[in-house]
Amino acid sequence: MINRVRPRLVTFDVTGTLLMTKLEEHYVEIGSQHGLLIEPRKLARSFKNNLAQLSREHPIYGKHTGLGWKNWWRTIVHNVFRDQYVSVSKDTLDKVADSLISCYGTSKCWYKYPGTIDLLKFLKERDVILGVISNFDERLESILKDTQIRQYFTFVLTSYDFGMEKPNLPIFEEALRLVKYIQRQEILPQEAIHIGDGVDNDYFGAKNAGWNALLIKHHDNEIDESKLSKDDVFTSLKELQRHFKKTLGTNYVV
Repeated sequence: MINRVRPRLVTFDVTGTLLMTKLEEHYVEIGSQHGLLIEPRKLARSFKNNLAQLSREHPIYGKHTGLGWKNWWRTIVHNVFRDQYVSVSKDTLDKVADSLISCYGTSKCWYKYPGTIDLLKFLKERDVILGVISNFDERLESILKDTQIRQYFTFVLTSYDFGMEKPNLPIFEEALRLVKYIQRQEILPQEAIHIGDGVDNDYFGAKNAGWNALLIKHHDNEIDESKLSKDDVFTSLKELQRHFKKTLGTNYVV
């Protein structure tokens, strides 16, 4: 492996990287509580399509269009359930949406990938500054606290609060600014690594900002690896920790 600058800052994406959810399970369970029995596969397909469409029409969870993140998610829930229940009342859909929005702000709907705590603790103990850069809404702070990983991070930077999403350069620059402000340390881009599951948003977003980048490919992720270095792709957080065990203090140079 080629020598690299020893990382002083490691930032993480959250969903699909450190935390996972069981979307169909939660939507089916909460829908059934309100008398709406839905087919999981249709739900997953509808969710994916509606998410893509609303992200185009109202980027960053409606931050700049006046919709706002709560109404953004309420719209998603309404559309997903209406795809299978055309005549369901708005009142019922509002109750379903409120329940899901509440659940997704807690650890009830989020689960840590195996190895999450071990990796964060390992890096923290080696005086690496840790942060979060995530395309997420205002609930992320409470989610990280409820899943008991917030304490590992010096900062949590969300697209909704910042007003700009990955892969845009300014959100990575803001991360370096936050470290300088909070820790009184100036981190150079080449001293930073971003880890995520998105090829464009995470991997190339960080690379284009002059950072190092690593990609996590959990078993349920489909990733086009043709444009990536194989050395930068990991199939689990445990494998990623083994990588840092080998590289920190050996193949990295200060």
